[in-house]
Amino acid sequence: MSVATKTMTRVRVREKPVHQTVGLVLRYGVLIAIGLVMFMPFILAFLGSFKTDAEIIAWPPRLLPETWRWENWVKVWRTDLGEGATFPRWLFNTAFLSVTVAVLEVIACSMAAYAFARLRFPGRDAVFNFMLGTMMIPGAVTLIPAFVLMSKLKLLNTYWSLLLPGIVSAGAIFMLTQFFKTIPRDLEEAALIDGASQVQIYKDVILPLARPALLTVFILQFQAMWNNFLTPLLYLDAPKMWVLNVALSVFKQQYKAQWNLTLVGAVFNAVPVLLLFFFFSKYYIEGVAYAGVKG
Repeated sequence: MSVATKTMTRVRVREKPVHQTVGLVLRYGVLIAIGLVMFMPFILAFLGSFKTDAEIIAWPPRLLPETWRWENWVKVWRTDLGEGATFPRWLFNTAFLSVTVAVLEVIACSMAAYAFARLRFPGRDAVFNFMLGTMMIPGAVTLIPAFVLMSKLKLLNTYWSLLLPGIVSAGAIFMLTQFFKTIPRDLEEAALIDGASQVQIYKDVILPLARPALLTVFILQFQAMWNNFLTPLLYLDAPKMWVLNVALSVFKQQYKAQWNLTLVGAVFNAVPVLLLFFFFSKYYIEGVAYAGVKG
């Protein structure tokens, strides 16, 4: 090998780590930039919760508060409108409704999806297509009939007005049906040979294998219920039954808005959803990926 060839080889060997380093820097730089853009509203809300109203609306704006006012958080936590309408109660209402609706939807939708994906019965495809057709109906169309129905059933100002409509979701049934179709039928046939019933197959074979999809449905429904505003606003009139999204209106009056306290409540409202998605994002991505494998 000539001296020139050896020199060129050494130069290439030295240049390779440099290119790799630049690529890593660019890759992580882009990821950090995207993360900052996505989380910037939450960061600004968190920093604003320690400011005064004058600092929030001041121009030019300042990122950090002059004095970190922890009393804003204490004031929000001690909010009390009387008759049990307190901030801890609103937080409990939101958490209870979100968890309960998500659990009930996972149970009901998984049973319906098992029937559509694994069982054969007359009219199965027609019922499935009709269910998918309901996804095309805008929510505003059914808003007034649903309110009238809840009023006739005397379920206003109760948890049931939000629990019952949220038990079944056509989108969740469709996603779980697609996921269940990817599970090999050999497992089901082996369980039938061993004498297992359809309920046992659903409980002991299908559900353990469908854990990513079930967690995906749970996360999506939990997030939807936690961030829901319009339905709780219509169905829950009593202040003690409010959820956080509705209760934040307490800090915005006719002639004055306490923006710092509103931002404290907004941070309380955002943290649980962020933590849930952060810890279970792996299962969420798996469930969405597997759900579209087989149509």
